Amino acid sequence: MTVAIERQIQSESNAIAKAKSEVSLSTSLALLKRQLKSDGFSSFEDLAEAIYQHKQLQVEAGLYSQDKFTLFGSDSEAQLVCPSTGTLHQCIIWCINHYTGLNRNQKIIDQVCEAVKKFGTGSGTSAISGGMSSLHKEAERRLASLVGKESALLFPTGYTTNLGVISALPGNNDFLLFDREAHASIIDGVKLSGKKFASFKHNSVEDLEKKLKKYRNNYENLIVIVESAYSMSGDLAPLGEIVQLKKKYNFHLYVDEAHTFGFYGHQGAGFCHQLGVTEEVDFIMSTLSKSTASIGGFIACKSKYIPLLEWSANSYLFQACLTPGDAAAILASLDELAANPELIAQLHQKNSYMRQKLTGMGFDLGHSQSPIVPIFIPDPDILHAFNRDLFAAGIFSIAIVYPGVKPSEGRIRFILNASHTYENIDRTLDVLEKLGQQYRLI
Repeated sequence: MTVAIERQIQSESNAIAKAKSEVSLSTSLALLKRQLKSDGFSSFEDLAEAIYQHKQLQVEAGLYSQDKFTLFGSDSEAQLVCPSTGTLHQCIIWCINHYTGLNRNQKIIDQVCEAVKKFGTGSGTSAISGGMSSLHKEAERRLASLVGKESALLFPTGYTTNLGVISALPGNNDFLLFDREAHASIIDGVKLSGKKFASFKHNSVEDLEKKLKKYRNNYENLIVIVESAYSMSGDLAPLGEIVQLKKKYNFHLYVDEAHTFGFYGHQGAGFCHQLGVTEEVDFIMSTLSKSTASIGGFIACKSKYIPLLEWSANSYLFQACLTPGDAAAILASLDELAANPELIAQLHQKNSYMRQKLTGMGFDLGHSQSPIVPIFIPDPDILHAFNRDLFAAGIFSIAIVYPGVKPSEGRIRFILNASHTYENIDRTLDVLEKLGQQYRLI
């Protein structure tokens, strides 16, 4: 190795060390990567080393919550494994989206076991290549009927539903408009489409209308993409007002119901159904990993759109079907939601109860309304310390940081599900009040 190369390597190493020393220990790993890249470091080896070392420092300080995992799966309470110490912690769980609490329902578990015995463990190939079973087809029929559409197409995950449909749907002269806080799967689908696009301010009907006026005469079709409830902020979309715009500007409307399907509307048909706007929504999408306690996703729409998507959405064409057991869990969950409407009622009652208590204490919950209850803590040092102390007190959630949200908009989410007891909620509220006072958040 020449002296010049050795000096270059040493110079780069010193520069990385300097850059790292200038960031807070609470800086998220993704933000650190962005900062290092902006400082001119392009080698993945250098970036990987810097990020690895930063993570180790966060783990040692107890500030890294993302590596903890449940010993026997999620429930309202569970044992958490802490890899850095090798210890177990009994905690109330607040970061998992099993809104209806059906992942521990014995009837559903029994039906899944029977389906596995009858249909086997895996599908083996994609839907278009023969991987579908009668369970999958029945799930598609039931889902379409529930949300009020002619047909539905089942995908292996919610992420790949958005990725596949949005990337495949628009024509060459179509334009995509999406809410600025849309899920990464939506944004990735938009980018993968290769078509022109723009975002509009979060939940701003005024900004959406401004963009519609700007682009409507330049493109064949405008496709507006929103979520009915946003996973990071817990607020609901103004779908009624957006539908009124649709009548005026004649665009196609795509609604992601991942965080409302199963616990809004009759028998969990979704927020579009609850507001009575289903007919005006062209595409209804949802994941099946949340309220139906399984995995997968679906798009529901007019039957005429289905062949187009089957033969142009790569994540449908080239990805193996979800397993028969997963399809059985979906069907059994739909049965439970239809037979037990109190599950949905109880979830919303607990949501109201917890929100009233937290608001009364003085916590900042933003504009949230859904069973996703965020506590906004913009200071990253306080955010991580607060979350560390929650875990020590037996309350587990994840610090939401960049890139999930903007660097200045950190938060901790408390995601309610029907299996949370009022004792779980009250114990959590007691800890939150003490820590809120300690960290001067309330």
